[in-house]
Amino acid sequence: DCYFNPSTAACARLAAGSAAEVARRVVSGSARHGAAIIRPPGHHAESSVAMGFCYYNNAAVAARAAQAAGAKRVLIMDWDVHHGNGTQEIFYEDPSVMYMSTHRYDNGNFYPGTGGASETGSGPGLGFTVNVPWNGSGVRDADMLAAFRHVVVPLATEFRPDVVIVSAGFDAAEGDPLGGCRVSTAAFSHFAAMLSALAPTVMLLEGGYNLIATAAATEACLRVLLGEPP
Repeated sequence: DCYFNPSTAACARLAAGSAAEVARRVVSGSARHGAAIIRPPGHHAESSVAMGFCYYNNAAVAARAAQAAGAKRVLIMDWDVHHGNGTQEIFYEDPSVMYMSTHRYDNGNFYPGTGGASETGSGPGLGFTVNVPWNGSGVRDADMLAAFRHVVVPLATEFRPDVVIVSAGFDAAEGDPLGGCRVSTAAFSHFAAMLSALAPTVMLLEGGYNLIATAAATEACLRVLLGEPP
């Protein structure tokens, strides 16, 4: 499911480099929050596997760049409708990076088939992977807000991240042809507000296949990161 042409390598490096640069700038204090509006996305790319339209794992690159710039604890919140199997794999044994994901799971039948609630990390990373899987379509604002209020925010607050990296896929938005969910633009802005209240926040674009919905939700989140209320 990954196609290569003569421009693929350069585009993938540019996306990953943009993610690293915005993470460095936010951690260094030159920006309170930041965003990289990039393609190709990254959260399906594992340590040595390109898949799901992803070549380099932009969020993982950003996390390591943030740590190199001085961040000790990094929270990666992935609200893409698909599970970020690559991000989970990369940090599965790493207690310095907490990976949290809300996604469709459908009892393992929704792409990529990973992200069950029992997948919580291993070794020193046990407990630092948190999955909130949905076993069906039609997820709405109230479902996502409940996950944020009762799972994501309490655990993230306890983790005390120095920086938050958001794998901001908008394919759970209403009208997306792949996600089959009904999350509103307004809800995404509230997710961004809750996360950016925890620590300086870096938003990285992941999936999103309805261009109008993706654009609207991206703008709503950027407005929050720029200081507007959700």
